[in-house]
Amino acid sequence: MPPRPADPPAPGCTRRELLAALAAGVLAPDFGRAGAPPPSPYPSPSPPMPEIPDRHNLHPLLAGLARDHPPRLSVLDPRWRDLAGWQAAARPALTARLGAPPPPARVEAHLIRREPRDGFTVEVLHLQAEPAPPIPARVLVPDGPPRRRPAVLALHCHSGRYTWGHEKLLSSPGEPEHLTRFREGTYGRPWAEALVRRGYVVIVIDALYFGERRLRVEELPSDRVQPEVREAHAAARAATPGSPAWTTAVDRLASFYEHLTAKGITAAGFTWPGLLAWDDLRAVDHLVARPDVDPARIGCLGLSGGGFRTALAIGCDPRIRAACVTGWMTEIGRQLPRHLRHTWMVYVPGLQRDLDLPDVAALHAPGALLVQQCRRDHLFPAAGMEAAVTQLAAAYAKAGVPERFRGSFHDLPHSFPPALQEEAFAWLDRWL
Repeated sequence: MPPRPADPPAPGCTRRELLAALAAGVLAPDFGRAGAPPPSPYPSPSPPMPEIPDRHNLHPLLAGLARDHPPRLSVLDPRWRDLAGWQAAARPALTARLGAPPPPARVEAHLIRREPRDGFTVEVLHLQAEPAPPIPARVLVPDGPPRRRPAVLALHCHSGRYTWGHEKLLSSPGEPEHLTRFREGTYGRPWAEALVRRGYVVIVIDALYFGERRLRVEELPSDRVQPEVREAHAAARAATPGSPAWTTAVDRLASFYEHLTAKGITAAGFTWPGLLAWDDLRAVDHLVARPDVDPARIGCLGLSGGGFRTALAIGCDPRIRAACVTGWMTEIGRQLPRHLRHTWMVYVPGLQRDLDLPDVAALHAPGALLVQQCRRDHLFPAAGMEAAVTQLAAAYAKAGVPERFRGSFHDLPHSFPPALQEEAFAWLDRWL
């Protein structure tokens, strides 16, 4: 006789036990199983952390809040039996937490100029989504006869480098040497160019607070600059624009003013991640409207802050069919003790009460998703990165499409070098 299957997990089981049950087939591997939903296995505390938390005596309060208010819309909660039903409840919750404005009626593209390159052309555009200010964009179009091609939204990183946006992914003739060195250290090459040479139409926008959309603090009168950064302000005013000294000083100013900008966005009734997400989706609007793009073959990928933006974009917009998140996928709760040192641009107030970050990415199902993790990435706890991949694998198995998710781990620091790019590009090739 075949061995007796294991008993289903009891109510109140831990998340690890739930994931093991899903992997063993004890729970339904899809959303179609009938019957009354069993009790939710949440909440369950995580194992105690051995290190001293950054917030020391306040950490028990924060950990207790996270434990007592777990994600109520987790994709792995057994009460969700239907993928479309879960998405119908979870996606509006995500967009509500983002606090983003409603999508505009249309996006107009204003061509500024065309730049011929070796094997492709760069279209410099301003995307106008009324009533918002225009979004600076570069669209890379492969040379060759006009035809509908797959397209990719390429999202640049944060990296504490605010003077550059699209420049992180796209080179330009005569660019500063320190920009080239930064790109080579983080990416190894201008990977948007590698992608267009593979046959994709590629769009790169300057995210809010970067490149052409950066905060121009150096233009403030000295007596209006915060005391903590007056020295950096003076250095920026004295340096040649674009020089290493100027770039360092301006980046220092922008880094300091992040918290004031975040407070301003919150006071205005929105969230910084929501504004980033809606700009990224306006870029998707442009792609699907182009005559040289196949609207059924849209992809998205990015490293670090670009990886976080990718997770939000695929969670919000099912038009994206394949994606790669590199260097920004973890359980939010596991960040609490010692890993909350990220930019203000990645904190969504209240999100944890509805969805963990893997749940946000799982909204992409049945779209294809690759998550690349760097084992020497000190921005995230290893347990959080591993648990996030395990959760996503279980979510895709539950949806009945396990082959459409892959999590890969690499013995690297926080980066997206050509070897990882090639893995990501091959993933897009497979699914677009």
